[in-house]
Amino acid sequence: MSRTEEINKMTENVYKGILDQFNPSLKNFVTMGKHYEKALTGVTVAAKGYFDALVKLGELASDSQGSKELGDTLFQMAEVHRQIQVQLEDVLKLFHSELLAQLEQKLELDIKYLTATLKKYQSERRSQSESIERCQSQLKKLRRKSQGSRHPNKYGDREMQFVELMSRRQGELDALVATGYKSALTEERRRYCFLVDRQCCVTKLLINYHSKVRELLSQKLSSWQQSCSQPTKLPERALNLLRHTAPQSPGAAGIAEVLRQAKLGTAQPEQVRSCVVYIKPDSWVDSADKTT
Repeated sequence: MSRTEEINKMTENVYKGILDQFNPSLKNFVTMGKHYEKALTGVTVAAKGYFDALVKLGELASDSQGSKELGDTLFQMAEVHRQIQVQLEDVLKLFHSELLAQLEQKLELDIKYLTATLKKYQSERRSQSESIERCQSQLKKLRRKSQGSRHPNKYGDREMQFVELMSRRQGELDALVATGYKSALTEERRRYCFLVDRQCCVTKLLINYHSKVRELLSQKLSSWQQSCSQPTKLPERALNLLRHTAPQSPGAAGIAEVLRQAKLGTAQPEQVRSCVVYIKPDSWVDSADKTT
């Protein structure tokens, strides 16, 4: 096999590789991308129910004299995360339009285009090869005539013309095959570059999304943590309510002291049980203390 034939085989293999391997793999990639998109869409739907439930808990806390500000915190959490979900929905829309839709459109056009391009290359190469074969056949006939002739020299000029023509046609064929191979590699590279470019676009979307999420959460996190940092310290309005409802008796002084300590967040469970109302200590207080 000549070098030209080797390059021709490599050229055809590149085109067939795109048609038989790259395009089916890309089609599968788009299909998986749609499954991914559907899954993330399902997450946004689930998230809505999750934060609606959080709002309900915030409403319950807002009705409490001792936890009203925590209700406000829960409302803020739900609203911030709702904004995050809106950002995610925007990312999903762009993920579809900037990646999946464009790749799918390319796939629809690519099969026809590449098939036609390969056929055109093969047709031009076949035409060049047949032209060389005809020259070879005519040259052989001419040489047989020259060998059987009494005056072989009279065929010398024509034989030289055929040799030069064959050489020129062979050069044209070599150039055609070389150009065809370069074109095939370029077509292959263009497709991979387009895929990488679209993935870079998605990466930029994700960077922008996560930056906004970080900004939204960072602005609120410290105040949220502060609102739950003293689970045993009652707000002033709750203490005022207790003062107004406390009985005027010899034990009132003890109640006042407990209220003062509750305001400071230092009241002991034994004092609260003996002077106000018994509340069984549980893991809610322990877990809150651990987080602080």
